[in-house]
Parts: sequence; structure tokens; C-alpha cells
Amino acid sequence: MLHTPAIVVALVTMLFVASPTPTPTPVTGAGAGVGIRLLDIPAASQDDPRARANIVDNLPPGTTIHRRITVSNFDDAPRDVQVYAAASTIADGKFSPDDNHPNELTSWITVDQPVVHLAAKQAIDVTVTIAVPADAPEAEQYATVWAQIGSPKTAGVNTASRAGVRVYLSVGPGNGPPADFAIQSLTASRTSDNIPQLTALIANTGGRAVDVSGTVSLTGGPGSTSAGPFKTSVATTILPGQSATVTIPLDAGLAAGPWNAAVDLNSGLIVHDTTATLTFPQAGTTAAVQTTGFPGWAITLIAILIILIIAAAIILILRRRKQRDSDHSL
Repeated sequence: MLHTPAIVVALVTMLFVASPTPTPTPVTGAGAGVGIRLLDIPAASQDDPRARANIVDNLPPGTTIHRRITVSNFDDAPRDVQVYAAASTIADGKFSPDDNHPNELTSWITVDQPVVHLAAKQAIDVTVTIAVPADAPEAEQYATVWAQIGSPKTAGVNTASRAGVRVYLSVGPGNGPPADFAIQSLTASRTSDNIPQLTALIANTGGRAVDVSGTVSLTGGPGSTSAGPFKTSVATTILPGQSATVTIPLDAGLAAGPWNAAVDLNSGLIVHDTTATLTFPQAGTTAAVQTTGFPGWAITLIAILIILIIAAAIILILRRRKQRDSDHSL
């Protein structure tokens, strides 16, 4: 475990809006296990779906923040729930736990109730404190705040059930480096089970990790058919400067095409889209997709510009005709 010297930290007062959903009270049939949910969301991040589910922040060194989480026991029996922070890593498009390798961020995180005693179907709020040392390095680090319950040994093996809230914490002045990503290429394929899918190669072009998910809608197919929108099953997490693929599975019964595809991808409030013409290949094979070169917003802008040019031309013609008629009347 990394240790930092005792220092005086500044307490930053921020505006927060509690989650619009009240603290949940587990009910019969909700499913066994433990649940966890973020309650405190900065008012400035209310419209960001990524920040509503995870602790996402940029903090100057020497800052302390507090976030409330709700821990729930969905079991039919009382449970002792451990609440703690552990390191996480990002690799191969996944945000993964790394309990055995604590990072600096985990040493900055404390909880006011490391163990909560919950009755059956009970929930309780726990406060998470993140105290960033004054000498903290300017970088983004990742962790997860876990709620965990143990289970009886099975064949001599300890098992546990846990749920977590991700922490994406960037340290630095101001708002920190901006996050962004780019759609580099698209590939159409069919799995060995003949399921068509569209895969986008995404580059993280910003300074923060991104969680990319989205949809694809198909139009102009055989017989003027359309399909979708189809959604990603999970978000792909990508580190700054790295690339990863985002795959969107489609319906098994889709015709080969050709189709006009509208691809919309996002990470929180960051949104990028593109359009393409694609044809799905045979099972077990892939095919490159030719994009139109214009995202949806660009096509709309071009259409508006064309309308404005036509309107300006009509006005000019009418003015010249009026001037000519005026000259003839003299």
C-alpha cells in the first residue's frame, strides 16, 4: 500500500444534485447479492450519463471531496458488507479490477463505514472521501469503490459477491485535459454463428479515458427496408493515446445488403457520428466498410448551405428582374 505524508488539504465546496432516484429499499424478488449506486452528482455533470454512474472528476492537488453511495443487501438474510476501494486498470477496452496492485488513488480514498451491517432487503448510505495530497502527480488514475459480501466456503474455497462504482480521477489545474475520441474505420462481419455485426476502430485523441458506446441504424436495404437502432452491449474503455474496437451486434436475420448505416457513438457528452454504405460478408469473414466521409451533422450543414445558396440566387434573380423592369419603364 502506498503511503503519503500527513498534510493539510483544502476542502472544496461544490454544488451537488442527489440522484433523482430515491435511496432504494430492496424488495423480495430483487435478486440475491449486494448492490451499490452513486448518489451525489455534481450539478455541472447532471446531463452526463457517465458521471451519473461513476465518480468522474478533475481535482487540483490538495483537494478533498465527498461522495455518497448507497449500499443495498438484496438477500433474504442479514449481511455484513465490506466497503472499500481497490485499484483498477484499463486494457483491451475493459475497465478491470486490479486488487493486488494498489495505486496512489486507492491510498487517497476512505469510507466512513468500512463494514455495514444490513438486515435483509435493507439499504444504507455510505460517504466516500477522496483526499488528494498537495504533492500528487498530475495524471489520471482509476479505482473502484466496492461493496462486498462473503459467502460460506464451497469445497474449501471462499467465494464473494461484490458490486462497484468506478472512479476516474484526474489531478491537475483547471478542468484538466479535455476528453475526445475519433472513429478511425468501420468493419462489417459475420460471426461463425452467422450473426452480422459492425465494428468501429476508435482512437482516444484526448487526455482522459473514455467509455465509448452507441448505436447503428440501417436504412435503404433490399426492398427499401430499414432496421435498428442496434446498441452496443457494453462500453469500451480506452486510455489516452490508445485505440480499441467497439462492436455492435445486429439481428441474425438481416439481409447482406447493401445498407446505408448511420453510426452514433458517445462517451458521456462527447458524441461523434458517421455514415457508411456496407454489405455483410459470409459467416466467419470480415469486410472493410466505405464511409461516406461526412458525419450526419455535416450532411445536415451541407443541405442547409445548399438551401441558403439557392435562396440567395433566387433573391438575386428577382432583384435583377425588378431593376430591369424599372429601367424599361423610364
